Amino acid sequence: MNNWFFRFLTSGFGTGTAAGKALGWTIAICLIGLWIFIWLVKIIYKAIVGEKIPHYKHGNYCVELVAIGENPKALKKQLCEFKGYSSSLAKKVMGSVPSLVVTGLDKEAAEDFQTVIDATGATTEVKIYQPK
Repeated sequence: MNNWFFRFLTSGFGTGTAAGKALGWTIAICLIGLWIFIWLVKIIYKAIVGEKIPHYKHGNYCVELVAIGENPKALKKQLCEFKGYSSSLAKKVMGSVPSLVVTGLDKEAAEDFQTVIDATGATTEVKIYQPK
């Protein structure tokens, strides 16, 4: 929470009255509680659902990572730049080679992904996506 906003709330909305301070503290505590609740829900959701690789609904092709190559840091950095990838998901994908990197692409987009990933020294294949 921004420091100026918290000070404004706890000062009684700038009035300095006891009633204003009580209301300000109540609002501040509720906002902090809400923030903590949302943070916990996100953690629980990630634990239950887990992170999944991005699925674009544009076609029937996927890109599979076959080998990491000599520069895993560059590969991880490149994966984290893709929408839907976090650092932990990139580690998970790199740790379970061969693994899918992205799914649901048309052929041109899959080849573009392959080119970008192969530029890091990794080896990939474009395949027709068949869900398990």
